[in-house]
Parts: sequence; C-alpha cells; structure tokens
Amino acid sequence: MGPGHAPTALPAPGPLAGGHCTDIIFFTKFLAGLSAEEIAGAAKKLGFDGLDLAIRGGHAVNPANAKDELPKAMEVWKRAGLSVPLATLETGAVDPDAPEIEPIFAACGEAGIPSIKLGYWHWSADLHYWDAVDDIRRSLARFARLGERYGVCSLVHTHSGRCYGCNSSGAMHFARGFDPRYVGVYLDFAHLALCGEPLPMALDIVKGYLKMIGVKNARHLLGENGKWTTDWCLLSEGLVDWPAAIGLLKELDYDVPLTVHGEYSGPSETASVLAKVQTDMRYLRATARCQGIGLRKTQAG
Repeated sequence: MGPGHAPTALPAPGPLAGGHCTDIIFFTKFLAGLSAEEIAGAAKKLGFDGLDLAIRGGHAVNPANAKDELPKAMEVWKRAGLSVPLATLETGAVDPDAPEIEPIFAACGEAGIPSIKLGYWHWSADLHYWDAVDDIRRSLARFARLGERYGVCSLVHTHSGRCYGCNSSGAMHFARGFDPRYVGVYLDFAHLALCGEPLPMALDIVKGYLKMIGVKNARHLLGENGKWTTDWCLLSEGLVDWPAAIGLLKELDYDVPLTVHGEYSGPSETASVLAKVQTDMRYLRATARCQGIGLRKTQAG
C-alpha cells in the first residue's frame, strides 16, 4: 500500500439505526453493450438499489436514441425495483448548445431522472484560469435553464488532474450562486484524496449543493522506474478511509446516493470488474451497517 493512513478497522456489523437510509447505485460505464434487461440482472445480482446510467456511445441508452430508448429501459428497471437517480453524459459533454443535449435533458426529465452529470472542462495554459471560469459559468447558466425547463439538475463532478472543479473549492467556483435545484456538485472522494482537500472541509464547502457521492478508491504505488503511479484499487485498500467517510456523512446528516464506479487498475473485462464490484459492495454495505446507516436492500449473493 502506498503512502497515506491505514483504513479504520471495520468492526462486526451492528444493528441498523432507524431513519437514516442511503441508496447505493451502480455506474453502468463498464456495462457497454448490455441490454436494459442484462444491466438490470447485473445490478440486482450485486445488490444495488439503482443505476447511475451512462448515456454514452455503445450503451443501451445513448445520445442518439435516448428519446426513444430511455422510456423503454426505465420500464425494465422499474419492474426490477431499480431507481435511476443519475444519468452520466460523455466526458466531453460541456456544450449546452450541442444538438444532443436538450433531447437528453428532456428525456431524463420525462423519465423522472433528477440529475445529470456533465462532462469535464480541462485547464490549459492558453487561457487564464479565471477567464475560463467565467466562460464555464456562462455555459452552466445555459445548462441551468435547460434544467429548469425539464426539472433536472446539472452536476459538476470533482475529478483530479487538470480538470476545472478538481476539488470542492474548484467546483464551487462554478456552482456557487446558481439555484441548487438546477446546478449541483458530485463529490468524488477518491479524486478528492488524490488532489488533497480535507473531507470535513470539502463537505462544508459544498453544503447546499451536494447531490451525489462517487465511491471508489485509489492509492499511490512506486514503480520500478522510481516514479509514483495511481492505482485504482478496492475500497478497503486506498487513500479514502471509507468507514470514517461514511461515519462523517451520517454525522453531517447527508443523505445523497452513493454511486459505485467499478473503476480498477488491471483487467477491464466485464467479468473481472464485476467480481471486484461484488467484493466492494460487501465491504461498503458492512461499513454502512457498522455506522448505523440503513440501506434500501439487503446484500445480494
């Protein structure tokens, strides 16, 4: 394990506390090529409450067919008892005037999907940071108008690296001042750990705007060439102390969905990813139970 604290020891599961309940949903990024029925089967088998639906090329619901296929897919997932609180767009989806954007917002609004994760704006030395922030906020204003029209909230995801909004502070350069019904923040604890922002402070910064939490973990590994690399690992292995993080969310009374990304270094075949997701789901549900947070479903086998 790379530098950083050791995760808090996980005690034996205790009783669930009443009144505090959180959905755990599955990001369908790694389920490209599967039908709506196959996605439902995978999510149910792993014990998820719902889906973080990737509306991307190669997926059952994609930018070209969302208007027609999303209603059909939602019927499948509704019958399976799965909610869809979030749709995730292509990583480059940052132009509110792109021809595919409004139809996706309209389809999500009609389907009752309350939030849409936007793509990423990338920093470049060609444009001064604050000039870019002004440009991005103008784009967000147009996304917010679409959200108001269709009843959907646009989310800025905190992503490490040269992304605008790489932590809570950066994300609030964009979200602050907008109506939180239509612009919100999607806080990714692993990317936050890589960027470096204390979690209690980060949660305070986004107060009133937090809509979604990304669940994965990462650590630094020293390569044979003497350079550090990022290893996307199991929840129990990385920089994010998930038992402490879940406990903090309960203490601060945050009740937002947790979206499990299924992002790991190494083999990316679906079967390999799903096996690791199953391990992480057992760990996450045990962690939540230990912290007295109820979950909407019991763990599947």
